[in-house]
Amino acid sequence: MKREWLRRDLLKAAPALAFSATPMGLRAAVSDGPIAPLLATFLKEAKADGISVAIVRNGVTHYHDAGFAVRDGARASRDTAYEIGSITKTFTGLILAHAIQEKRVALADDIRRYLPSGFDNLAKDGRAVTFADIVTTTSALPDNIPDWHSALGNPTPAELPLRITEFYKDYTASDFLRDLAKAKLVDTPGKETRHSNTASQLLGILLSRIYGQSYPTLVARYIEKPFGMRGGTGAISPARLAIGYDEKAMPALSLPIILPAGGLRYGTADMARYLEAQISARDPAVAQTQQPLWGTPEHQAIGFHWIIAKAADSQIYYRHSGGSFGCSSYCDFYPALRYGVVLLTNRGNGDVQYQLEQLAGAIRGALLGPPAGLTLLQRTLEATDYADVPGSVAAVRRQHPELHLNEDRVNEWGYRLLFAKRARAAAAIFAYNVAAHPDSANAHDSYADALTEIGDKTGAIAEYERALMLNPNNDHSAEKLKTLRKGT
Repeated sequence: MKREWLRRDLLKAAPALAFSATPMGLRAAVSDGPIAPLLATFLKEAKADGISVAIVRNGVTHYHDAGFAVRDGARASRDTAYEIGSITKTFTGLILAHAIQEKRVALADDIRRYLPSGFDNLAKDGRAVTFADIVTTTSALPDNIPDWHSALGNPTPAELPLRITEFYKDYTASDFLRDLAKAKLVDTPGKETRHSNTASQLLGILLSRIYGQSYPTLVARYIEKPFGMRGGTGAISPARLAIGYDEKAMPALSLPIILPAGGLRYGTADMARYLEAQISARDPAVAQTQQPLWGTPEHQAIGFHWIIAKAADSQIYYRHSGGSFGCSSYCDFYPALRYGVVLLTNRGNGDVQYQLEQLAGAIRGALLGPPAGLTLLQRTLEATDYADVPGSVAAVRRQHPELHLNEDRVNEWGYRLLFAKRARAAAAIFAYNVAAHPDSANAHDSYADALTEIGDKTGAIAEYERALMLNPNNDHSAEKLKTLRKGT
């Protein structure tokens, strides 16, 4: 939900999202083709210094690079090592899958079985945190412990990166467990998905206790050596290392305690090998990480941190993104098409992660063309000025039964129309989404935005009220309601 609200402003500048893909090995090829202009546009719009991309397709890995790994220094290349941020969590989840395959743990185990006594706080409403809760992001653990802002004296956003790196420099696993024992679950485990660095940090510690080996040793044992990747947990040659930026150079996120949640560093040459292993899924542990454990691909599911969804042509794909103080990352792959892409850039903040996701879609579209059903639907709706969205969708599906329109995709479509000053067309798209997803607070909230723009105050108020009823924490709806009610 929060992610969708963030997209309102991002969609104004993001490139149009194209949807999907094709087979692999790791023979390398370099070919600019239609990709170079897309990367140039990204660097300009994201204000990024450099970007490196690997596209794994038809048994060949294609590399594309633009800009600089270091300002006024080395150019970006396939060997440039970037901080991959939260994509690291899929690595940690894969190690857990190996532990499950080896029958060292079970997915449904109460994680307190593998901790010292004194962690009664890791249960709520009679439900303990399990390994499944951690890898599906439903652990209800706080995002960070101790809370970054309160523990660090409420620093400004500009001060926060340096404060965090200084605070965690000598912070050990023992310190983490001490603070974990004081933490409170924010909800019942297994109930809702929430981002939590704490959960993956804890998983790294648990795996180290279970195996009696360090997290870097486990990454090398189960991922880097089998896949033929260079080390991403230790010292990296300065000649290879990207400097991350958010306007200015940012401190490196290479803190040991954060490593299992977001501290790995790789180049696209290594991440292409990771993608190939995911696409082929010959390893039973890899295959296990791709099984949906939460939700459904019809809308969105989660495996071992992988977000699983259907593209517009009904192809199942897996995705994850990541960000550090100065780097952003995104990857997705389509096993049935044997296609995958990873994008790494040395520009931080959450906006850039979304722009990378859009760029990945544009790359797929440039290489493989947009899905036929989606293209026909776009033409049909434009020709009728969105007069009958449900009827148009039904007509297109008779020709293209594979057409898949999930809530997020339709929501983005509506906001593109809204930002193009086509509020009535946007309202028609959002109305379709509300009918398809009547219990989605975000769908009602978006529809209300369009109704506000076309002057339907009564309808907008009703939709914002419905959104708040479905999600009382919907701040956007609450603020909009206050504004609209002032005039009534």
